[in-house]
Amino acid sequence: MPEPVSVTARSPVREFERFADTFNAFCGAIVGFALLAGTRAFTFTALLAWREPVLGGAGLMLLALLGWLRWRWPGNAVTVQGRGHGGSCAAR
Repeated sequence: MPEPVSVTARSPVREFERFADTFNAFCGAIVGFALLAGTRAFTFTALLAWREPVLGGAGLMLLALLGWLRWRWPGNAVTVQGRGHGGSCAAR
């Protein structure tokens, strides 16, 4: 016996919920990459955003771009530590 086909109507509430979830994930990614760029710069930008939201938002996007670049090319951070500038006590 065939199962009945269920047709779900497009609900504006479900579409808004899907949009809100996507926006939340996007904002989380921006903040994550901004934290990857540097915690001091992120804190400064967050404090700036409290006072000037437009400048803070632009700064957060720039930090996110910098964090994404650091995540995309992680070899740059390793080469600086490999030159002995990291203060490591390891025998050479």
